[in-house]
Amino acid sequence: MAEQIGLSLPVQSSSGIDDFLISDCNSMALSLLEDWENWPNLKHTLSGPAASGKTHLGRIWAKQTNAFFLDAKTLTISNVDKIATTPLAVDNVSEMNAASELEKALFHLHNLLQERKLPFLLIGTGSPKFWNISLSDLNSRIQGARNAQINEIDEKLFPLLMAKLFADRQMYPSPDVFEYLNRRIDRSFSSINIIVEKIDQISIEEKRPITRSLVSQMLKNYK
Repeated sequence: MAEQIGLSLPVQSSSGIDDFLISDCNSMALSLLEDWENWPNLKHTLSGPAASGKTHLGRIWAKQTNAFFLDAKTLTISNVDKIATTPLAVDNVSEMNAASELEKALFHLHNLLQERKLPFLLIGTGSPKFWNISLSDLNSRIQGARNAQINEIDEKLFPLLMAKLFADRQMYPSPDVFEYLNRRIDRSFSSINIIVEKIDQISIEEKRPITRSLVSQMLKNYK
């Protein structure tokens, strides 16, 4: 097989239900979101490590429920009433950094959705108790919601996710490259995303195929 040299192509990250890789670390979270009609008070949180597929899973839920999907950092008091008319998924709740205006908008949004009996999904990195919410009323509402948690990546998912991340970048390394990486990189969602991005970047910049030699060089520099 001819070795593939990296080209600067757009990342085509697939985000449908058929593209969500299911394993022990995320199957319970998926099941809880699919059972949204039985959520207590029609609200739920979704948490997990960085780069673990929370946004992907949130978008799947939004599509299944005809929900609006938005980033918490785009919220304003002025647009709350307009968007509180359908089921809603709010991503990056953990990244508001205790910004008072964002928290007030999210709290108002929470109350409107509860009054209107519309499903509400809040998504963030790490456990909700560490989302750094300074508005006590909002924090208590978040802590009171049932949580769906994605755990750290497991052995079954690790090679599958690596292959998907390369494929999203239209790169298809040979099996020996996967085997080499499988033995040498940390078992975490964030690490595997960073490593694949750096391999792709070096391959493009140096116009080199993705080989064990290139990967070895990258790992030495990365560490």
